[in-house]
Amino acid sequence: MKTKLLFAAALSLSVSQTVLSQTDEFGYTQVELTTGPNYSNRVFFDLSANNIVSQPANSWDVAFYRNSSFGFGSRINDAQNIETYQASSNPADWDNIDIANIGSWGAPLYNPDQTTSIEEGAFEQGSATYGWGEYNVGNHHVEGKVIFVLKYLGTTPSYVKFMITDYFGGYTFKYSKWNGTSWDATETRTIANGTDDAFFNYFSFTTGAKVENMEPARANWDLMFTRYFTFYNNISMYRLSGVIQSPNISVAYVKPETQATAINNAPAEASFSKNITTIGHSWKPTTGVYTDVVYYIKEGSNYYRMYFTSNGGATTGNMYFKYKNVTNELAVFDFGKKGTFGIYPNPTKEDKKINILFDVKEAASKNGNIEVFDFSGKKVYETAIINKSGFSTQEVDLNKLSTGTYLVKITYGGQTETKKLIVK
Repeated sequence: MKTKLLFAAALSLSVSQTVLSQTDEFGYTQVELTTGPNYSNRVFFDLSANNIVSQPANSWDVAFYRNSSFGFGSRINDAQNIETYQASSNPADWDNIDIANIGSWGAPLYNPDQTTSIEEGAFEQGSATYGWGEYNVGNHHVEGKVIFVLKYLGTTPSYVKFMITDYFGGYTFKYSKWNGTSWDATETRTIANGTDDAFFNYFSFTTGAKVENMEPARANWDLMFTRYFTFYNNISMYRLSGVIQSPNISVAYVKPETQATAINNAPAEASFSKNITTIGHSWKPTTGVYTDVVYYIKEGSNYYRMYFTSNGGATTGNMYFKYKNVTNELAVFDFGKKGTFGIYPNPTKEDKKINILFDVKEAASKNGNIEVFDFSGKKVYETAIINKSGFSTQEVDLNKLSTGTYLVKITYGGQTETKKLIVK
């Protein structure tokens, strides 16, 4: 089983700004975010802080996952337009690698975009057990076995020979640049995981050194606007611009749904995905934006609703969107370790039916219950929450209730929450 690598973000030479809170008639904040002409910047957005961090996209080449002493991985910078080839699975071939043989090295390797873990990169797609290396049970190191060649696409392609030779709380690697006729002298570097509050450490072949401060703190970004490769239209690998999500959030893609509305019909919890490109480029056709695509974003106990309003393309790199914290409107109840409960939609639609969703993480000692009261205090509905873990949903028909405001009381695991429910 190959390890996965976490893809993170940058802050070097960065611009950080809090978005002005200009809201529309439905309470949505308009965000005018730009990655610059030809997507020259990589931009991070923090939903809770309403904050943008922008940085040059091409200031690094390889990123090394450093979030855990036991987790490892790497990432190629797709902004540099790189194809990665496995040149050999024998470390002894280092001095004999010849780019004239690139046609025999097989298809290029890319950072996967269809993965629920961001910690999976091109090097992890190599032929060794862990992509680029094998685990040594004697010393607990992962030792490099695969030699790669990075091909930088352009009018005149350039090449870098690369190999991770060892991982143990940090990465030792070597590389050599192609000068047009032969390989330059081999350079060797070691980058320890360190204590930075970031997912990755970054390295530049141009400077031959670690690039510092390349991403916001892990808790300080939710969406990264950048370029990435995907198997486009099931035809070939193609580099697109779009959104990669943080491991801290999950996203539900909904189509069709009216974008500009005061009513929020959140999808079931099972619809939320950790796929790093759930948003990706799914919001935009060749030009413009889809006008019936909406995203619900879950971050901890908070829910956000988001949709795109403008796509500037490569000319400007503009990616404008609106978003709103809809947690209270969705009537989501979070009982910590015990579970999350939701009532959708709120307000109800004309049929007066709602869905009560139970996402129980930890079973309680006894059943819980949900009660609905009118404003006189009369109980008009009650159902039990069975004390078992897992996801379930129950449709409730409130058609017999008059239009008005009711109180929904949820009791589970010794805790109680009461929220308003509007019946239309």
